[in-house]
Amino acid sequence: MKKILVVLLIAVIGLGVWYLIYTSGNYVAKVGNSKIENHEYMFFLLVQKITTESEAGAFDEQAKKELWENPEEGEDPIVIVMNQALENAKELEIQLIKAKEANFKLSSEERKNIQQYLNNMLKIESNVRYVKEDLGLSLSKFSDIVWKSELAGSFANYLMEKESDSVTVSEEEAKAYYENNKSAIDEFTVRYLVLLTGNLTEEQKTEKKKLADDLLTRIKNGEDMAALVREYSEDSESKENDGLFTFLYEDESFETELKDWASGSKTGESAVVETRTGIYVARLENKKGFDDKKAQIVSTIKSQKLNEFYYDQLEEWKNDPEYNLVKNEKVLNKITDKVFSK
Repeated sequence: MKKILVVLLIAVIGLGVWYLIYTSGNYVAKVGNSKIENHEYMFFLLVQKITTESEAGAFDEQAKKELWENPEEGEDPIVIVMNQALENAKELEIQLIKAKEANFKLSSEERKNIQQYLNNMLKIESNVRYVKEDLGLSLSKFSDIVWKSELAGSFANYLMEKESDSVTVSEEEAKAYYENNKSAIDEFTVRYLVLLTGNLTEEQKTEKKKLADDLLTRIKNGEDMAALVREYSEDSESKENDGLFTFLYEDESFETELKDWASGSKTGESAVVETRTGIYVARLENKKGFDDKKAQIVSTIKSQKLNEFYYDQLEEWKNDPEYNLVKNEKVLNKITDKVFSK
């Protein structure tokens, strides 16, 4: 009986050693009591590696080789990328810890949408190849990262929504934002016809200008402008929708001279506007500025403030000694070497 107990004890001890060896090999670092698992680190490392290569314009094998072999300001570029990947993985892990502490869970609707996204994505063979070959992950490990990332994102939104009522935007803040971003806010609805002048002689251009002035007079006298667009416009796009367009000042598909005219005009005004490519006979149908877009501006500023709130909260968590990163150096270096030896 004693012999049997000794054998069992040895077996249990052996099992414990095996478990310790196994579990010490499936993570690269600890954040508090949580682990950054191998596949999580590999994902962040490969994403960071691909991003760094793209930003450096290193698209062929020789350029990539030079990128990773040459120190950046005295630092090993591989170590820089490794540390950034670890920091990103730590950030995700802390958010998961905080979500668990708050007993926060994804809603059934969110879970349904995430599963549908994964199902649709992984039906496409090129996506499956990217996950398996480029990221080096199984589909289950990739799915695990997606679920965790979505949980972290949803938790962030939850905290920002809780903070929302305490965040205010003053009139001065709204106006200052508007003045700094007018080109992306001011919206114009213009009806116009175009007389093209690109390859014409000066005499021909003069004739087109006379026609434009005549059409402007007819419009001011009350003729149907949409009908005049269909009859006289030499631009196929304007003919298709009776010359009616809505655009922001920053929209580069519209001529600068036309946008400048619209910006300085009042609703209902019409004019002949000459540009590099043609002569526009235009009427400003509607104009939306600060007063019309104020609610949108306030919402944008509030969203920025809430994002700043969450970023500051995340930084506070990351700087908490409780969540200091404890590296599992052997596994960390093994995975890093494997990724950069490809």
